[in-house]
Amino acid sequence: MALNSLENRVYEVEVDDKLSVEPPFAQGFVVVKFYRPGRWKEDALLEEHAFLKELEEYEIPAINPISFDGQTLHKEPDSGLYYCVYPKVRGRLKDELNSDEIAQVGRLIARIHNIGALSSFQSRPKFHPKNYVEAHFKTLKNHDELPQTYVGHYIKLAQQLYPHLVQAVERLEVQRIHADVHRGNILWTEQGPWVLDLDDCAVGPREQDLWLILPGRDPYDKAEREKFLDAYSSMVNHDFFLSDGLVEILRTIRMIHFNGWVALRHNDPSFQRIYSDFTSEQHWQQQVLDLKEQFSIVEETLYN
Repeated sequence: MALNSLENRVYEVEVDDKLSVEPPFAQGFVVVKFYRPGRWKEDALLEEHAFLKELEEYEIPAINPISFDGQTLHKEPDSGLYYCVYPKVRGRLKDELNSDEIAQVGRLIARIHNIGALSSFQSRPKFHPKNYVEAHFKTLKNHDELPQTYVGHYIKLAQQLYPHLVQAVERLEVQRIHADVHRGNILWTEQGPWVLDLDDCAVGPREQDLWLILPGRDPYDKAEREKFLDAYSSMVNHDFFLSDGLVEILRTIRMIHFNGWVALRHNDPSFQRIYSDFTSEQHWQQQVLDLKEQFSIVEETLYN
């Protein structure tokens, strides 16, 4: 059964060989993940798996690929696609978190960061505006199906924002991080939260893993974020402060990176189906307006 995944192809598979597993793992089922061809080199995929194995050794609930004959990464001989096999974990995703759950996730991310700081990546990307923003300008500019008048305005705005993004990110310490910790990558089981999908793991600032769980701007979300950071700080060596200005910087990077990511993938039928208006003038009119608004918010939060 195909599972919901755009970047890779992921399937739930029933197996005859019943693996001996404990809850929350499911008997008789595995999840097979085929990596998007050409996205990662083998060394980068092996580093992702090694990080997951390290988390498992420290008893951190992160779903780790199954090893067969000592190998977790495999290559399908006919297509050359890399793939791996995970145990199926029984759980559910949550759109809303209560105070106790917010604290649980805060402590979980702190434990992941504590292990992430013990070593470094050699082949994974660096979370930096050069790779997550500037790298997309050429793709957007040369995309034949995009309305280039609006895309040109969008790129000019992004280029004006770019120095602010670089200045803010380069002040931060970096280490191994998940890099995409939103609520859709936290699976809730009877044993508590498990972290999913280290497909985007990178060398970057801890702060990138600390804002997406509670990304809102209203007072309620900000208060909840403080609870999250309090729980996080209880598991690390110092109190962690996440300013509104830095959240907006990271939000801006994600906004631009998202459009670049879709542009790179838009020849994929799945992307064309889900982002069917991506090539329309209306979509890019709205993107220009959104980025103008974000520019104003960044300036206000950073300099007022």
